[in-house]
Amino acid sequence: MLKPDEQELLDYVTNTYGQRDKPAQKDWTFEEHFNFFQEELEEMLFDLFTRYGIEHSNFNIDDYFMPEFYWWQFKLKKEWQDRQFKTLTLGMIIESAKAGRWLYD
Repeated sequence: MLKPDEQELLDYVTNTYGQRDKPAQKDWTFEEHFNFFQEELEEMLFDLFTRYGIEHSNFNIDDYFMPEFYWWQFKLKKEWQDRQFKTLTLGMIIESAKAGRWLYD
């Protein structure tokens, strides 16, 4: 199993998902630095988990981001609005890649 170099992972994220002129940093949060819809975030995370050999069966994206709701699901969306979401950082991805499994749930 590949134990990724932190800089290689950050370079990959910068080149593949970066939308800024700055290189990705370990302390970047997904909420703050990646302006994606949840479906795009899921694809990005699956790519990172797969590329870096992170076993992620215990990862739950709903702990970190509000799901997308259709307009007729306004009642369900209202239930989620007061929910406290955890912060997800690139550093968490890096540490999990080193361990080979998701460490934070």
